[in-house]
Amino acid sequence: MKTDNLRGLLWVDEKTEEFVVVWFFDPVGYLFFCKKGDTHYTFIPLYDEVPKLLSGFSDLVLRCYRLYIATTHRCVRVLDLSGHQGFEDVTGSNPKPMFSLRKYYASFSIAVTKDGEVLLVESTNFENRRSFRIYKKDPNADLNEYSPNLLEVDSVGDEALLLDLGIIVPANHTIGIKPNTVYFTRHDRARLRIPFDLDICVFNLATNTLKRFPQLAGLNLKDARWFLPFT
Repeated sequence: MKTDNLRGLLWVDEKTEEFVVVWFFDPVGYLFFCKKGDTHYTFIPLYDEVPKLLSGFSDLVLRCYRLYIATTHRCVRVLDLSGHQGFEDVTGSNPKPMFSLRKYYASFSIAVTKDGEVLLVESTNFENRRSFRIYKKDPNADLNEYSPNLLEVDSVGDEALLLDLGIIVPANHTIGIKPNTVYFTRHDRARLRIPFDLDICVFNLATNTLKRFPQLAGLNLKDARWFLPFT
């Protein structure tokens, strides 16, 4: 394995100075994590002794001590990393697929609300026009492997989706985070793909309008990511 294939996620609590680091080698799919105070890393199996629907991964979101894994079978596996040893799988006994709409010109990723609800984010780039649509599971539908049942989320209200991190955060005009928006740079947040398809922009869900930052794109950046600054 080469370090060029190493990707990672980081969560830090600035008040307690606790942190969690998750890293993985792409495309081989070795996944590990460690926390503050750990003396060694912990391996997270993705295939061995893992139920078929929960095996593999196509996307990852780290929110506090919870790791959300979008599996290759379109389910979401949830791991609690807060324990003193190892981790706990809190997915539940009857996981259901979270379906994508499978458009040939669209890409999909997951995002997690502050309450732990998992959303499916569709990013389309058709005829050089990028747009975003957000979906959640229909709580009244009987989801099964063959019947996609999603509800479109028209608005995230006074919050913003930082798609690069896969999390939804409160809007904050002081630091420039606008409500009901999607902050985006690339569709392949977790997996290492070339070309990177870098597109630094903010999408307004209410008006379906996109704001790009050509002065940043002109820097010929290899990669970029929106993040939430702390004061």
